[in-house]
Amino acid sequence: MKPENRRRVIDELASAYPDAMSTTEGARTLVRIPRVNLPKGCAPSQTSALVVIEVSQPAPQLYVKELPKLANGRSPRSTSAVQFAGETWCTFSFNQLWDEDRHTALQFVEGRLRRFALHE
Repeated sequence: MKPENRRRVIDELASAYPDAMSTTEGARTLVRIPRVNLPKGCAPSQTSALVVIEVSQPAPQLYVKELPKLANGRSPRSTSAVQFAGETWCTFSFNQLWDEDRHTALQFVEGRLRRFALHE
């Protein structure tokens, strides 16, 4: 990600999620979002999220605190747990096009969360 877009993404996340808090961990910026809504039918319907921004990566990464059960009652596939700032977060595989110059941080987060609307 371009260094100049990093600040924009952080500001957009703060605007879209007023309770979001950002910190740094080495070369990473971590933006913790206390509550995001998951797609209809997921259980739970909300969870905390973490956006990890690294200038060396082409796009931010999104992690959730709790993996939901999908609307079909199954667990999402291709998931794993990682540690950031002393907490465990869940990551999931999902290909999403994101152009840092055209798309907003809100589009990124909401687009990634839509992964849980899939029945796989």
